[in-house]
Amino acid sequence: MPNRSQGAPDAHGSGCYSAAHQSAKVERFEARAFGGDGERMLQATFLGHQGWLLSTSHTRVFVDPLLTEGFGHGGLAGRVHPPRRFDMPRMPAIDAVWLTHEHDDHFDLPSLCSLARSIPIYASSRSSVALHGVLADLGFTVHPVGPDAVVPIGDLTLRTFVADHRATPLADEWDVLPLLATDADGQGAFASSVDVAMPDRLLEVLASMPERAWVLGLANNTTDVRFADDLATRIEPSDDTDALAAVLHRRIARASTEAGTPAHVAITGGGWSHHDGWIDRVAFCIDPDRLAAALAESSQARVSAVRPGDTIALDGSEARVHRATWLQAHPDARPAPAAVEPPTVIVPACGRRRLSGDGRERLEYGLRELARYLYARPPFVAAHSQSMRHPFGVWLHDEAGELVYAWTPTAGCFERVDTDDARSAFASGLRLWATDLLALFEGELGASAVCYTGRLRYWNHEPDRLRVGPQLLWTFAHPLHRPEIARRLYGRIVAGSCGLQ
Repeated sequence: MPNRSQGAPDAHGSGCYSAAHQSAKVERFEARAFGGDGERMLQATFLGHQGWLLSTSHTRVFVDPLLTEGFGHGGLAGRVHPPRRFDMPRMPAIDAVWLTHEHDDHFDLPSLCSLARSIPIYASSRSSVALHGVLADLGFTVHPVGPDAVVPIGDLTLRTFVADHRATPLADEWDVLPLLATDADGQGAFASSVDVAMPDRLLEVLASMPERAWVLGLANNTTDVRFADDLATRIEPSDDTDALAAVLHRRIARASTEAGTPAHVAITGGGWSHHDGWIDRVAFCIDPDRLAAALAESSQARVSAVRPGDTIALDGSEARVHRATWLQAHPDARPAPAAVEPPTVIVPACGRRRLSGDGRERLEYGLRELARYLYARPPFVAAHSQSMRHPFGVWLHDEAGELVYAWTPTAGCFERVDTDDARSAFASGLRLWATDLLALFEGELGASAVCYTGRLRYWNHEPDRLRVGPQLLWTFAHPLHRPEIARRLYGRIVAGSCGLQ
């Protein structure tokens, strides 16, 4: 996601557990000593979205596990798709957890709360101090892992690589470490660059190893966010499958040339559905099965859009696919693509519709922080490169009266203005509830609960001249920008998910 319950969620979809239910859950995710007997092979079992269980007969490691059905911090972004059922008595014991980065569709605190604290967690050293701090406070032993690391875990070895962000300086995957996992018996390899481009060095290392079957994991991160366009009265569904197929074809061809044809290419991502079903009709513009079929036609590799429970077993020379006995995916429940007319009414994510007490003062403090964050960023550059009297405004709903603020770069703030038509007053703008924006500023809500869930709208009258959108608040709220606020957010999630205070 430009991210995301254990047991049955409550009526509001928060995915929280009672203390008794949580305790029972924890008992089933126990750690164990390395060692065991079984067939020699490396297996990769897909958990959902972009999560995996990498295993040999001796060692089992979760990678970015989403073990609950809520998606996003607190489950407020939606639900994991497709729905799954974990058979806990059959689920294997876990030796370690590997977290590739801090986005909440990879770093899911409710899932981690369900794990025995004796299970070590390996996390990117480039993730914020908020991530490392909350895991330590939960009682986990946390091992920071930097780029170019070689980490043995039992008879698995996980290697990390440096991601090159220079081509995408406005992205927000700063802490991602591309991953190559191999087993000691040389039966296979699993390679994934997660949400960034595949580094040359990863393929070079893979090519230098003795020949073995390998899996290439590729993420489909494409979503259509036009559902949040405040100027759109009707949105027709788009289909970008062929365009993405062309991009991924080139990536598979490059990997095959440099490291040999992968035995299996696994297409992941897009693993959630929104609470508001109408959004699903236009947001997911990739047909994963058709994408896999198109790639299979143009590649010598076997390609599939994996579903939870799919297990790819590598035994040195080939890959075989079977179903895990402990994880079952339910039938697809998303509505079919169709044209939608977005509702104009927005429902606040926090559930409150009125600022209370000194709420407005605190809101305006947050807006000053946002205004200063904008310095030298694309909206700032665009506004200073042309004549625009009122480039950007924020329209906030509140039951006590609408609030409209104009961005004033010379003062480094947003100033309140009186207008009956904010959309016409500004070239570009954002519209949401004042309570939600304050909750985002203060760490009550994560960005995923606000930015891409229909709870925020944006407009751009001349997008070729100036463009703003949900990404502005998404990057502003990044844990590496505001680690102290992220730490506050994580504490709230832990208190709700783990029954801790």
